[in-house]
Amino acid sequence: MNSPRRWHIYVVDLEPRVGTKPGKQRPCLCIQPSEFCASGLASSVIIPLTTKIQSDDVFPLRVRIPPGTCGLANESDALIDQILAWDITLFKSDLGEIPEALQDLVKLALRDFLDL
Repeated sequence: MNSPRRWHIYVVDLEPRVGTKPGKQRPCLCIQPSEFCASGLASSVIIPLTTKIQSDDVFPLRVRIPPGTCGLANESDALIDQILAWDITLFKSDLGEIPEALQDLVKLALRDFLDL
């Protein structure tokens, strides 16, 4: 696989599951700038997605990803509070880039969550 690209959703192998970290292969959003991904780093910063949707609005902890985005069959939540740096050899497939409006929402959630 080529270097991961920012704002693309990848299927990533997150095994083994440890504590509250999501396990198994699941879609994840790469948030690391593409320049750093291409610089030869062995890991990339990602946000896991889940289809276990919270009924309440829990922004900035989660950002809703509509079904059909990057070919996702189900509505998903980006788990902003589960940011991971993950080995890029465990990235299985590139599902595509999320729309700019979703990129902006994730940026806002990250700023709020990290108090930047």
